[in-house]
Amino acid sequence: MSVFGVAERLRSSPAQAWTLCFVAFAISLAARFLFDDMLPAGFPYLTFFPAVILTAFFAGLWPGIACAVLCGLSAWYWFIPPFNSFHVNHQSFIALLFYACIVSVDILLIQLMHGATEGLRAERAVTRELYDQQREMVAQLKDREERQQVLQNELSHRMKNTLAMVQAVVGQSLRHAPDLKTASDTVSARILALGRSQDMLTQSNWQSADIRSIIEASLVPHVDHPGRFQVDGDPIELNATQSMGLALMLHELATNAAKYGALSTDSGTVGIAWKRREERHFELTWSESGGPVVVTPTRRGFGSRLIERVVPGYFQGTTSVDYRPEGLQATLTGVVESQTV
Repeated sequence: MSVFGVAERLRSSPAQAWTLCFVAFAISLAARFLFDDMLPAGFPYLTFFPAVILTAFFAGLWPGIACAVLCGLSAWYWFIPPFNSFHVNHQSFIALLFYACIVSVDILLIQLMHGATEGLRAERAVTRELYDQQREMVAQLKDREERQQVLQNELSHRMKNTLAMVQAVVGQSLRHAPDLKTASDTVSARILALGRSQDMLTQSNWQSADIRSIIEASLVPHVDHPGRFQVDGDPIELNATQSMGLALMLHELATNAAKYGALSTDSGTVGIAWKRREERHFELTWSESGGPVVVTPTRRGFGSRLIERVVPGYFQGTTSVDYRPEGLQATLTGVVESQTV
């Protein structure tokens, strides 16, 4: 610890500061008596000056002034003629005036030095704080730039995935459509289904979407009365690709049901149920009832391949379609990559 550190510690403790004052005075007085015979005449304050200086430096202003007064009175009484009295004459007045000027200048310089030191310490603290703030700002700026780069990469990745899915949907729809009007209607409907799933993902910052929200958004165009769909299942979060894939699958199933199945009649209903299995596996079932008798199709279009081959790939699973006479049933099994809630 530096001498300024020791002085600061003593100054902060009044008991230690005043103890130092009296101890310094006692030592200087004893030393003056001890060396009285050795000192030449005219030096009554020789041992008192160090005591005043040290006390003012280490103990502070008021202990320093007190030590100076005690030392001055002691020198006046015992070491300035006439001895053992406080008699004032020309000689004693000059000696006292000299002493007062010297100790006043000493104490003043010491206080100015301590003030300058405290000012320097305060400036150093401000400089350190400014440095810390600047370093924090630089770190925040760097972090912001990194996040911006991540967002740009993520946006590019999502746009590529979306465009790839749209390209596949448009290409397959045009390839299997009998005419341009049918192709246009099919492409528009499928892109709208993708759009509804993206709306769900946007609400969750494109991280994941609840499976119920995806299902309900996909079925909105086909809900013509409250009992048309029965939806039931555990809360499950799907990632972006799985959400869009499931939306396309539900769109195809609902479109087929509206044309040929349960949704083509007023009394037809559709049940959609899903459940979690071991670990991250799940199972979703689409069950139609109350519609016309189901006939197994002789031709498989893009919609069937989308349901049975494309979408299961997003879930690392499979889709089975059962053309039961009483109503079509499709079962999707797979793995969800987002956490269940």
